[in-house]
Amino acid sequence: MTRTLEGRVVDPVDGEHLARVQISDDRIADVSSLETSDETNYILPGFIDVHLYDDTDVAAHGVTGYLLTCGTSPAETVNDFLGARPVGAVCLGAHLEGPFLNPDAAGAQAREHIIPVDRDLLRAWLATDAVRMVTVAPEIEGGLDAVRTISESGAVASIGHTRANYYTTRAAVDEGARFATHLWNAMSGFTARVPGAVGTLLADERMTVGLITDGRHLHPVTEQLTVKIAGPSRIAATSDLVPPPHERPEDGKLLGGDRLGAALVKRLAEYGLEAAAAMTSLTPARVLGLDDRGRIAPGYRADLAVLDSELSPVETIAGGTSIWHA
Repeated sequence: MTRTLEGRVVDPVDGEHLARVQISDDRIADVSSLETSDETNYILPGFIDVHLYDDTDVAAHGVTGYLLTCGTSPAETVNDFLGARPVGAVCLGAHLEGPFLNPDAAGAQAREHIIPVDRDLLRAWLATDAVRMVTVAPEIEGGLDAVRTISESGAVASIGHTRANYYTTRAAVDEGARFATHLWNAMSGFTARVPGAVGTLLADERMTVGLITDGRHLHPVTEQLTVKIAGPSRIAATSDLVPPPHERPEDGKLLGGDRLGAALVKRLAEYGLEAAAAMTSLTPARVLGLDDRGRIAPGYRADLAVLDSELSPVETIAGGTSIWHA
């Protein structure tokens, strides 16, 4: 099946340009520049979110790939989650956010279900082949061993919900950790002489950092500095999307994100659409080892988000097939 689209193509590498995109089956067959076009829509690589709890209508937000996240829960609940997890063109696997976290950095996670590292349990979950990412606090007992086990399995070991110091954070990276779950949030920050997990992760070129870019989890200056330091190639914009309510009424504590996909692109547009496309698509694709996603170029999978001139979703295409249309 073939199809042709025209519009303002935004590629994380080639930038923004008027172009015609030819799709053949599930691949992009050709991208040819145009001098003029009547089309005003933007065409971006489909959005990939590695940290998402609420997957209701994700396609309506331009999302073409995501990790469904299971928060800190009893082992039986995690087992059921992994057993029932939907798999398909859009759901790419599971992200376990816990239960091997630091209770002093629990954040919105259920502190009562946080446990020390259980190697047998971890190995059993990894053996399901459903798990693509696990968030762990490296400073807890068995934490560094967990990082090593996760990395050796082929899943992504992510540092998060942690009070780790510079030395332990660096050791975790040496053991194979390559991602940081919602940098800054529920994580040891840095001061003049104590860089903590945040400073250590920002300074290490081996690390990609997840950033909740909903405008609520980070002060604008914190977000801006992070983008300047790490750059779009090391930042994966994540939603941490949860169903309402998004905060506790009694104290206003954030329980998760409230924006997804195109809404994050609209916020990140201040850094340029090319940078926004990198942070919402190409960089998270690389985190997951998906070498054929995240760009609009020949040979890449035809995962596309079509947005109007106001950056609102018009159509979502996954593997060459339209899965949502306004």
